[in-house]
Amino acid sequence: MYTMNAVEFNEKIMKGHFRKIYPVIARQMVERTGITKGECIDLGGGPGMLAVCIAKITLMHVTVVDLMPECVELAIENSLEEGVRHRVDAVQGVAEQLAFADASIDLVVSRGSIFFWEDQQQGLAEVFRVLRPGGWAYIGGGFGTVELLREIDELKADDLEWQRKRKARMAQNPPEHFRAMLDRLGIEGVVEHQEAGTWIIFRKPQS
Repeated sequence: MYTMNAVEFNEKIMKGHFRKIYPVIARQMVERTGITKGECIDLGGGPGMLAVCIAKITLMHVTVVDLMPECVELAIENSLEEGVRHRVDAVQGVAEQLAFADASIDLVVSRGSIFFWEDQQQGLAEVFRVLRPGGWAYIGGGFGTVELLREIDELKADDLEWQRKRKARMAQNPPEHFRAMLDRLGIEGVVEHQEAGTWIIFRKPQS
């Protein structure tokens, strides 16, 4: 299980070193899936910056789901600060047991959290369960573009622990690991792996 100082993570990472990546990733997710309205979950969304960016460029109602109550509070604060509180909510929860009805969500997104799920396969099964027919999931980890990745690498060059943990996560979660998981679940999707990130992308078939 992943633990962190939520306030420090919010200020130094999400609104600091990583602040440029969320608008880029949000745009990539929306352009790829074509979903611009309905219900969206930002799973493991922390202080909610990806949710905020999605709300800014769509008409979706976005719910941040995060394990830490501190992150839930920060997500609300950030959505207020960014002027999208009317379309961003936040609740405490985990990927493996989502408190949403079957077939109720149009888009599930997640950046960086799947590496810390207790049971990744159960989490993906839950994502599939809550998606409406025709709904999309876009889950994984990345930095938007290679240029942004290199910029962050430079900013974090002296943080050897961050570099070590990132390399370890990538080694423990190769693309074939997620492809095998989708196969076991019977979910038709793709795992796209590039230098800038690894993403699991699938659409629930129309009924």
